[in-house]
Amino acid sequence: MMDFILKSRKTFEKQIRDRALSERMKHIPLPKNLLKLRYPLIDMVQCNRCFRDYLRKYGVEELIRFLVKEMPELKKSEFVLQYLKEWISQNKLADYNIQRYHIKDKITILGYEFNGLEDIQNHCVMIGKEYLQGLRCWHREGVTEYPDIHIGKLYDDYPSFDSYDSCDNRTYQNYIFRTSPITEEDMKEAFKIPHNFNFCMVHEHIPKECLPVLYYSGEGEYMLLAT
Repeated sequence: MMDFILKSRKTFEKQIRDRALSERMKHIPLPKNLLKLRYPLIDMVQCNRCFRDYLRKYGVEELIRFLVKEMPELKKSEFVLQYLKEWISQNKLADYNIQRYHIKDKITILGYEFNGLEDIQNHCVMIGKEYLQGLRCWHREGVTEYPDIHIGKLYDDYPSFDSYDSCDNRTYQNYIFRTSPITEEDMKEAFKIPHNFNFCMVHEHIPKECLPVLYYSGEGEYMLLAT
């Protein structure tokens, strides 16, 4: 029986490595001071469907063994590993998956393959932004939608603290996807998703009826997808 369990686990670990490679997990650079920081390891586990699956299937102790096996340098920092254990004990992972992708990665959403973030942006037809009067939504003119998938974007401007910031046109961006045309009601429901100071709606508390959701911070090379 034990041989069967070990064999099953090795098979599962191999599947994780294969999936991690196919999803380009290993091309994400880890900070040089990983062993001194608590959050990069948590972020890596939370935003990688392979590690999330392993955690669900085998628990935190086995996940840590697997991480140390893959990254032996983690042995040098019990503090980081202990913090990971405490974070997992206090924060329940959602049943859906969260995955970090490069903005130029091909990603499949609701059965449709997009050629990176730019492809999504170019075919987004409904826009939503909060003003003092509340959420305002409008259709983009001259945008050709894909026939089988429809995209809406909720965004917020970067904060402005002085006159220099007024030239900053970066925005925090959340995208929702539907198989039928996006309505203003869809946008209003999506806007109810809890979001923090950087307007990120991809986390462990997304109502299932609002999935999938994609988030881009407006800068950098990576985006987050919850499915």
